[in-house]
Amino acid sequence: MEVYLENSSSKSGKHAIRTLLFKVEGENIVEVKEIKVKSKLNPVYKNGTRQLVIIPDKGTFIQLIFIKNVYGRVKGKAYVYNDGRTVLEMNYRKLKLKIVSGNPAYADYVRKIFEKLKIPIKRVNVKLVS
Repeated sequence: MEVYLENSSSKSGKHAIRTLLFKVEGENIVEVKEIKVKSKLNPVYKNGTRQLVIIPDKGTFIQLIFIKNVYGRVKGKAYVYNDGRTVLEMNYRKLKLKIVSGNPAYADYVRKIFEKLKIPIKRVNVKLVS
């Protein structure tokens, strides 16, 4: 499975995109540092890098994408991949995590990562919106 990893910011520093990749190993959640890079691409903003990486089809991986706008507000998305399939998609907006689609059982992994990274969460909505 292929995903993008990006760490870029605008020239002024007012806009930024950051993508993180984590792997679930039993009870532990570890950030993936060493991973096979398929290609290097142009980033969305001027300063930084963007890579297309290949993650293994076995195991559970969590991808977090954060975008900071000109007002300093952060929006984000969280994707949980299990054995090469997307099993959960969540939005992060206004300090709230909300399930967009998928299995709510995986939402606990995302919550643990947010606590580990010390990202503030006011509320977690685990009900599916239909």
